[in-house]
Amino acid sequence: MIRLSVTVFLAAVMLLGPVAGIPAYAAPPDEAESEDTGLHLLREAAVAGRARGYSGTQYVTTWGRSGAVSSVLEVRNVPGVGLMTRTGPSGPVQMADPGTPAGGMISPSAFMLDVLARNYRVVDVGAGHACGRPARLTNVLRPDGTVAARYWLDEAGGLILRSELLDDGGQVVHAGAFVDLTLDPAGKGAVPATAGGFALLEVPRLLADGWSFPRTLPGRLELFAAHNTSPGYLYLGYSDGLSVVSVFIQSGVLDEERLQGWHAEQRSGHTIWIRDSAGQETIWASGGHVYTVFADAPADMVDAAVAALPHEPVPDLWTRLGRGANRLLSWVNPFG
Repeated sequence: MIRLSVTVFLAAVMLLGPVAGIPAYAAPPDEAESEDTGLHLLREAAVAGRARGYSGTQYVTTWGRSGAVSSVLEVRNVPGVGLMTRTGPSGPVQMADPGTPAGGMISPSAFMLDVLARNYRVVDVGAGHACGRPARLTNVLRPDGTVAARYWLDEAGGLILRSELLDDGGQVVHAGAFVDLTLDPAGKGAVPATAGGFALLEVPRLLADGWSFPRTLPGRLELFAAHNTSPGYLYLGYSDGLSVVSVFIQSGVLDEERLQGWHAEQRSGHTIWIRDSAGQETIWASGGHVYTVFADAPADMVDAAVAALPHEPVPDLWTRLGRGANRLLSWVNPFG
């Protein structure tokens, strides 16, 4: 059961607030010249996140154009079983393998770290603190030296205690932090950690079945998963090593009358529907299919990914004028 007092809530807010002494996005000069000094620390933390038993409370916030969405999660990792999460004292318990994107900010998968190494540099910044525990801070740097993400790694258990994802402007767009954490005794229940990788073995069959989808999306997003769980339904997963964009494609038409809580937006002449204030859920129809995107990524990355996926072609000017003339003639001509 989650026991979140006012004190813990305020502590969570402080945990996810600005950190003194850490620049918003610019890398210090010595850091910009360093090599990948922190990648091995992240790999060790990922292994610890799968092999070490622990429980605690996490505070997670995502910032979007219209505001922030926050949640408090109770988490419990049982090695060999998986990561169990629950939102609220009466919420259902959900399983999420910490080696998959569902638990990526707690324990990145081997695939995500491989992609991250291709797209970014990871540097060891030095000692710090998170969740009241000594930690090691690592920064993930873009090619231009700006900070794309920060990770605070527990000195004792190796787990990721806190993480932040930043957009190109240096603003934090996603943050997660433990507000309390209990580690199981070392060795208790521990099992060898698997790589947690993803196979794309179904891709040839999906292509042969007539599915068409990109292997990459803007923002250096790479396809890591593709499978269909039922006829006419396809799941695609993309990641740049930090963010995850999930795409669901289903045969059929979009029933807009049932989109309660969604609002329509026009993007390059196309109509898409968006839900939640962080703008991370998007749905639209194209070519006899309904596309749904769920993302744990900066808004600009989500927008670019959505724009790169199929949309109904926008009629050109002469086509639109022709349709208007036909409607006008049918109205004035009683024999039409």
